[in-house]
Amino acid sequence: MDEKPLSGTINELFQAQTPLIYIESSEWERVQGALQSAVELESKNLAETRRLLVKISPMRSKPEVWDGHKWNREHEVLKQLANKEGFTNAIMWFRDECKLPVCILLDDMQGLLVDTPKKEVMALLRDFVRVKKDKTVPFNDRKTIVVASEEWKFPHEISHEMVRVEMPLPSVDVLKTTLQVACEVFDVTLPKGEMRDNIIKSALGLTVMEAEQAFATAIIEGGGQWTVTSSRSILKKKRDIIRQSGALDYLEAEGNMDIIGGLDLLKAWLQERKSLFSPEAKQRGIDRPKGILLTGVPGCGKSLTAKAIGNEWGLPLVRFDLGSVFHGIQGSSERNIRDALKLAEAVSPCVLFIDEIDKGLAGSGGSGNLDSGTGKRVFGTILSWMSDQTAGVFVVATANQLETLPTELKRKGRFDEIFYIDLPDNVSRREIFKIHLDKKEPNWEQSGISLDVLGNRSEKWTGAEIEAAVNSALVSAFNDGNRPISQEDIERSITATTPQAESQSKEIEKMRKEADRIGRRASSSRDKIDDDGTGNVYY
Repeated sequence: MDEKPLSGTINELFQAQTPLIYIESSEWERVQGALQSAVELESKNLAETRRLLVKISPMRSKPEVWDGHKWNREHEVLKQLANKEGFTNAIMWFRDECKLPVCILLDDMQGLLVDTPKKEVMALLRDFVRVKKDKTVPFNDRKTIVVASEEWKFPHEISHEMVRVEMPLPSVDVLKTTLQVACEVFDVTLPKGEMRDNIIKSALGLTVMEAEQAFATAIIEGGGQWTVTSSRSILKKKRDIIRQSGALDYLEAEGNMDIIGGLDLLKAWLQERKSLFSPEAKQRGIDRPKGILLTGVPGCGKSLTAKAIGNEWGLPLVRFDLGSVFHGIQGSSERNIRDALKLAEAVSPCVLFIDEIDKGLAGSGGSGNLDSGTGKRVFGTILSWMSDQTAGVFVVATANQLETLPTELKRKGRFDEIFYIDLPDNVSRREIFKIHLDKKEPNWEQSGISLDVLGNRSEKWTGAEIEAAVNSALVSAFNDGNRPISQEDIERSITATTPQAESQSKEIEKMRKEADRIGRRASSSRDKIDDDGTGNVYY
């Protein structure tokens, strides 16, 4: 994903005479570097007085000025602040009396304002913002405060007077520079070719500080050098960091589509789009697929299918826990959603798995998470991102209750397709029995087990129920002298179970009608035949 450098964004805000900027980031080195570059860029473009870059930090007893090489606490300008105590007085001096254009970096805003009343903070910043209207102040149109903090709970009253800037995650070029610095620090040879590419790819999605730590750890684990396993070490570090976010989780591959019975139409659709993430497809101008919504009867393989797509396509699989985004909804949910989506784009191309999206977004049309103003804004952010993102994030969402999803999410174009996964037909049930028997009892065919009979006996069964029947039969065989599983074992399990579809027929039919209206079936009915000679037709 191509991002404008932060320094370029800040320079544009300088040109727009922006008095208050909030950079949401904990990467203090990148923030300071971006401001230094922005001041330098402005100086080259303007044949006017160079802007001072001042840093005020709770860790320092007085302000510091960037002199082009280092932060200087003895700068000539600062001598005029000798009688000004406290950061509020210092800020007002720069606003009213400093005869130079200035950018004041308030580093770690939370630390600076921990003992300052909220009303005083609001008054201070609002007063500074109004400097651009005060013609009596020297360089009133070139005085700016930049607040840098990971999560500053700024006063709501100043939100409309402040420009908020998100720090983009580092690009490939930035990570290459970070890798080079790590090699110099640890005095190791810079990796080249495929090894370097794998290391950089593994670090995508990390901040610069996180990448520095991951590179250092990989070097130490490699005995002071880069090895073929270094990229795995970095990937493990990234997985740990992603999991700490709460909203995202890096999942291990769980097999490809061969472990799933039935779903022939869905499998064909996925196979046709498997190569669309390739450079050749991009060069041809073919849009990457955006995602699919899988809906249907619980237990019919929606989640298993979603997990298998990543492995089938050779893409990382990241699970997005939508419910965690709404944790503490009044404070952090909007930031959580932005961070999660930004991180997903950073590790793209990837598969983003959103399980039970209907539960995560419950209430958009009635009561629930989305009734609050914040909830609606979060939902709007998700919708806009799904429509606009081009980074190569393929969304696979699952839903049990299609009718409860917001209409905006189901409209054409939000997902490439909406697939309804119905109860498996007779052929699919046989395939599912075979998959689980192959896994649990590799020599099952020697026991005379008939897939045809099992398929016929398990009408209206879900895949999960078939798996449970095989497991139950296996337990029976083990407890009976640890013998091989038999046809009778499985049939007893079938007889003892009432499939959920028998008690939910009305709900399932309602889901089918809604899915047929806005989507398509994931399977074709391939076995409308008299399988057992009884004259019955099995689907």
